[in-house]
Amino acid sequence: MEKIDINVISQSNDLRLYVLEHTILIEEHISATLGALLNIEWQTSKSFGFNSSALSFNQKVQIVQDIEGLEKIEIQKLTDLMSIRNKFAHVRSIITFEDFFGTGVNGKSIKRNLEKWYNTDATLEFDDEETKYKHFFFLLAVEVILIIWMKRMNYGFREKSKNKEINQNKIQLETLENALKKFPGGKLILNFAYEKAMKKMKTVKEI
Repeated sequence: MEKIDINVISQSNDLRLYVLEHTILIEEHISATLGALLNIEWQTSKSFGFNSSALSFNQKVQIVQDIEGLEKIEIQKLTDLMSIRNKFAHVRSIITFEDFFGTGVNGKSIKRNLEKWYNTDATLEFDDEETKYKHFFFLLAVEVILIIWMKRMNYGFREKSKNKEINQNKIQLETLENALKKFPGGKLILNFAYEKAMKKMKTVKEI
C-alpha cells in the first residue's frame, strides 16, 4: 500500500471534525446517486436535499445497502463507515480511534476489519496507532465513495446503452469522471477506480 495524502478532503487536525467532514461529503455523494437513480433533482428534493424533512444519513445509507448488486463486503464497509460516523457524531467522550475501538464488540470488530482491509503492506510505517487508523479510515471513506459512484456509473451505462450508444468503456469512464469532478478528492477517487479495475483485470487473466 502506498502512503498517500489523507488530507485531500479534510485538513482538520481534530479527529471528530475530520471524520464528520468525510461523512458529510459521502452523504452528498449518496444523495446525488440516489437522485440519479430515481430521476430526482436531489438538491431541491424533500428526501435528499438540505431541508429539515430530508432523510437522515443512516436512512440514506440503508437505501444504498438495498441496491441490487452490492457485494457483501461492500455492504460491510458501508455499515462500518456509518458506525464510525455515528459514534464520533453523537458520543462526546469518543475523540480518538482508541476510544471508538473500546466501545464494545462492534468497535473491536471494525478494528479487525480495518486491519484486514488496509494493513496489507508490512513496510508501511506510521508515527503512532492513531495516525495509522486515521489513514485506514481515509481509505475506507474513499472506497465507500467509489462503491456509491460505481453504482451510479453502472446505472448511467445501462441508460445510455438503451440508446444504442457504443464504446461501453468510454461511456463508463465519462460518466464517472463527470460526476466526480464536482466533488473534493475526485481525482484521487478516480485513481482508486483505475487501480481497482486494473487489479480485477489481472485477476481475471490469471484464472
